[in-house]
Amino acid sequence: MRLNFVETLRQERNSLPNPTGYGFDRDVWHQAYLAQRDGSPTDHHVYLLGLVLAHQTERVHGSVDHLASNLHFRTLDELPQFFSTRINEVQLRVFNSFKKALEGVEVISRERMNEMRCFTDAAGNSHSLQVPLEAIVDAIGSALKLLGRTGGLGKLETEQQEGIALDDALNRLMALAQHSLSIQRVWNSVVWWGAAVAVAPDGQSYFVDESGRDLVTRGTVDLARRPALMARAIESFRGANPDIPDNNVLVPYVQLYDGRLTVRALPAFLVPEDERKLLLEARRSHGILQDATLGNFVQEIHPQVGLHISEIMVIWGELATIAGQLHALAQPLDMVKDKSNLSTIVVSRFPRDEIIGAIKGCVVLSSDKVKQCIDFLCFTPSKGATLWDKPLLSAGDDVMLLWWPLQGAHHARLLGAWAKSHKKLAIAFDSKGPTNEAILAEAIRSAIRKSSYQSHMRFVGAALHPRHKSDEDIDLLIVIDDTAFVIETASIPSPAEAYEFYETEIRLDKKAGQCRKQCAALKHDLNQISEWASDDGLRGKVTRVFGLVITNSYLRDGMYSDDICYCHWDTLINVISGGMYFGLTHGIEEFTLKAPIQIGPHGSVADGVIAALRKSPKAEFFSRCVVPVEYRVKGFDDTDVEGYYRALEMDFPPQEMLEKRLRECSFAATLEEVDNPEFD
Repeated sequence: MRLNFVETLRQERNSLPNPTGYGFDRDVWHQAYLAQRDGSPTDHHVYLLGLVLAHQTERVHGSVDHLASNLHFRTLDELPQFFSTRINEVQLRVFNSFKKALEGVEVISRERMNEMRCFTDAAGNSHSLQVPLEAIVDAIGSALKLLGRTGGLGKLETEQQEGIALDDALNRLMALAQHSLSIQRVWNSVVWWGAAVAVAPDGQSYFVDESGRDLVTRGTVDLARRPALMARAIESFRGANPDIPDNNVLVPYVQLYDGRLTVRALPAFLVPEDERKLLLEARRSHGILQDATLGNFVQEIHPQVGLHISEIMVIWGELATIAGQLHALAQPLDMVKDKSNLSTIVVSRFPRDEIIGAIKGCVVLSSDKVKQCIDFLCFTPSKGATLWDKPLLSAGDDVMLLWWPLQGAHHARLLGAWAKSHKKLAIAFDSKGPTNEAILAEAIRSAIRKSSYQSHMRFVGAALHPRHKSDEDIDLLIVIDDTAFVIETASIPSPAEAYEFYETEIRLDKKAGQCRKQCAALKHDLNQISEWASDDGLRGKVTRVFGLVITNSYLRDGMYSDDICYCHWDTLINVISGGMYFGLTHGIEEFTLKAPIQIGPHGSVADGVIAALRKSPKAEFFSRCVVPVEYRVKGFDDTDVEGYYRALEMDFPPQEMLEKRLRECSFAATLEEVDNPEFD
């Protein structure tokens, strides 16, 4: 089937010019449009938007060259002080805005905290805490990549006088990098999200609208629900592995001494008491793996460093502990405006040997291994490089720490980024299936044991081979009443970018296809279920088969097509337990509402489970919290095109409004108050 222009941009992205990249060729762009257009307004406006954004991108690149022509050359090693200062200052401002927004608030949900728009940018747009932090980190990574093409910034001969101050030039460079990222986000939204686009006839303005796209809604919910899931996983780990404080351990301890930062390994009992508990708690938090399915992968050896991934993560945890101390030191100084000490802390510059020595004193690794790891974590500009997985900036014999990339690490994305650069690691990262299945199998067994519907349910087995087609391996199989649930598992590597969600959709479609084949193979001989279960009582009992694709992502939670349904594994565990739970408050008093599964005709638990999976109460609730938000995309300058971008974001209600929002959902009539839920 012939592709239209937009589909061609997706399928052949490596062979067509990118309007937001270098070397855009208008002739190639025009010829591709003529060859692939389908005559629709969508194709035409995407074509026009590509020309508009390409012009803006060329002006960005031209301005970088203009800045360089007014400066003497500085290598990349001479510039990190500015960039580390900028990132860390933004973190201080964002967290101060967040702190002010929480003044007077007695009770607030984790989701509300994550999505509360408390920071206003230069264009007057309001954002949640994460957005400006991600924007500044990405913008500086983009700026470093722009400079990486020439190895630094500046073209003037030594005898020529500079036409612009370096700080002014770098501030302008940052504005250009952020403008470039805004352009890229708009373009990616159109290509990968399928956002609607309209370009004015004179080409002087445009409007991009994500609000009508189901994938955007689901992606927004997926991103919003992840932090709470990770927090629960960490809390669960802490509960199962209670911490025993050890004041004899060595910790990396930061001090401001004689106008400079120092860090050294210090026995915890020598750390001032008011700091010790927080320091040990923060250090332990950074050491907890957020995703249990990564447990085997972290035992792999990284070819570039010669250390196990788990050992690199230990060193990352020590660096994050140092970053946390720096942030804590800077906050009171920021309030009293002690600019001398504050600027020293915000730069976060340490001699490389001092950092290596401090970490070596705290971990069971040689100085050479720690040095190799520190070098590995230093950012080097390249096409796929980001400051999220390489959060250190090298400056000659010194190294600078970027606080938020270290403190806000997302393990699945971090380890996924490291894996991409080595084929062996990429294969190992993608081979999480057996671990995933084992964890899920145990969780399902446990849920069945605790369920009030235990007598209706049976866990049959894992890695089962139907006789009719033995190559169609069934990951997991459970029986509820007369229904066999064929479970296909998928471990999704935490998509965040628009193209990653698009590719995840394709992967999930393939998983659904596999699940259908497994269901068909099982239907040919339902009696084999009793053989797998070693229970003749199941012979003839099972009369239907239901396919279920279970993932660690909320992207398709509650979606279904014919006999195949998708859900997050938490959803399945909750449904097996009898329903979904919502934590609420009256004033400061906490209580829990449950949306129980609705038993089908003739007491069919299977029908109730299927209905709950197909229309997950939590999926419905969170989708009702998604709202459109319009942003102004400022032009390059007063002569440039200005755009408007309608995005979708979470607007999670304040605690006192949560119950009202729940009562607006289709399942409101089923809600009941319960005590001590065993599943969340």
